Amino acid sequence: MTNTHLHRVAAPLAVILSAVAVAVGGMSGWLLADVPPAKALCCIAGKYRGSHAPNPLPNCPPPKSESFTMAISQAAGCGADVWGTITDPSGHVNGFRGTVRGGVAGSCLIEASFSDPGHPGRVVSFRGAFRMVAGKWSASGTFTETGGTDPCKKNDVWKAVQI
Repeated sequence: MTNTHLHRVAAPLAVILSAVAVAVGGMSGWLLADVPPAKALCCIAGKYRGSHAPNPLPNCPPPKSESFTMAISQAAGCGADVWGTITDPSGHVNGFRGTVRGGVAGSCLIEASFSDPGHPGRVVSFRGAFRMVAGKWSASGTFTETGGTDPCKKNDVWKAVQI
């Protein structure tokens, strides 16, 4: 083969190899992009003790913190469905249903709600983040009440610790 003939074969071959390399590189990036990030294991089922306090509202007395206990059950295998009860200090129990999912930095996010049978039309929706602290779940979040009769109790903050 002459040097000129070799040049004519090598140039197209280099172009073909470059195109294949770009395609393989792009495909591997595409394949890796389809791999979901590691899911946080959100096994939050258990018993919790906590407190909540209404956010201060104009023309309302200063809010007072109230305690509660919460029992959370969860779908098999630490599934997304959660349900349970919230009990106030007087023994009033409300059953809730919701979901939990992985959040950032190993946290688990809950969204749930309940209707209070003792107060028709009252619905409480709550959200929060659970984080593992010293081997136990610790949570904090907010809740919103609609249809309630207390104009000074619309939005609250809450926190709880696994017991």
